Amino acid sequence: MKAFLKSLTFGILFILAAGFGIAVYILQAPPVEQKNTPKLQIHTRTAVRGRPTLNSKPLAYTKDVYRFNLDRRYISNLNSDRLEGEHLFSAALTHRAKLKGKDLDNALEKGINWEKMFVNMTTDIRFGPSTPTLEILLSGEEWVLKNAPGAGYIVVKTGHQIDVFLPDLKDAFDKNGLPLSTDLEVSTAKTNSRWIITDKGQQQTYRIENGTEKLNVYQQSKPEILTFLFQVGSASQTALAEGKLTQELRREFEALKIPLSRKTQISIGKDGASWQITDTPLKYNIRNENEHLKVYLDLNSTWLRIQASDAIKGWVQKDRGTIFEPPPPIPSSRQRAKQRLLVLIETGKEKIGIFDDESQTQNTASR
Repeated sequence: MKAFLKSLTFGILFILAAGFGIAVYILQAPPVEQKNTPKLQIHTRTAVRGRPTLNSKPLAYTKDVYRFNLDRRYISNLNSDRLEGEHLFSAALTHRAKLKGKDLDNALEKGINWEKMFVNMTTDIRFGPSTPTLEILLSGEEWVLKNAPGAGYIVVKTGHQIDVFLPDLKDAFDKNGLPLSTDLEVSTAKTNSRWIITDKGQQQTYRIENGTEKLNVYQQSKPEILTFLFQVGSASQTALAEGKLTQELRREFEALKIPLSRKTQISIGKDGASWQITDTPLKYNIRNENEHLKVYLDLNSTWLRIQASDAIKGWVQKDRGTIFEPPPPIPSSRQRAKQRLLVLIETGKEKIGIFDDESQTQNTASR
């Protein structure tokens, strides 16, 4: 019996020591990383201004970055809003099935009404009333069929028929080091001249221009939004609680060339330690962090402060672009365990506090 109790004691001590070690390991988990800075995708070339007004002098103009060029055949993808290679239709060669090499090349280019064939074989893709050109990839076997604007379709001989495909624009982006996600949106800014590809998965937008011989691909600028503006001491907190602004806060705003008007409104957060300043068309958030009041630009403001380059910081109208907020950080299993353990510890403290209060109440009543 003594041996059993001794073994049981050692077992309990081992479990407690192991549990303590695991708890220490979990509590030493690194903090969850803060999410990255939100960015503004500029839709069109626009002015970066020194202060948030249309009357302020432009500091610079945003500039899209040229990435690469493409054959005009991909106009067919852009006009049809389909970026991947796709089989469109098959058609019998009929009497042309016996032709080979250059004879078949000439027959396909000059002997087929491609406009009528596309009308009959597809529901939403039109070849256009123009004399086609046939670029030979493999004589008698494979071609690129192009219309006047340059839109191209891959034509392949398969037995006694031909198969017509859209080219693969996604593959062209992959080969140029800019892979596209599956969540894409294509819009035509100017027919047969300018298109916008919005890659929602990669949070990126591309502008494609029809140049003199090629399609030029530009990556639209995506500068960081400078949400943090400045910080002051906690002395201004009393005035904020009364719905007022101190001279210190006003001076800091003026230093950034954003003086506040007389119509400025201040609202207090539910936690009592945060405030929002509304001075149309801008909003600011103030938070008490480590005994300092930190002032941030609210992303719902009409103007956003951005860093256009290493040397240029300025203001851009929000409606000239799209805000991309980074996804929230994903905590590791150890960090999630730490969060649960801290909640458990706090719950235990609260229960102990309740028990202490009850015992004190009972002692007082007994006296």
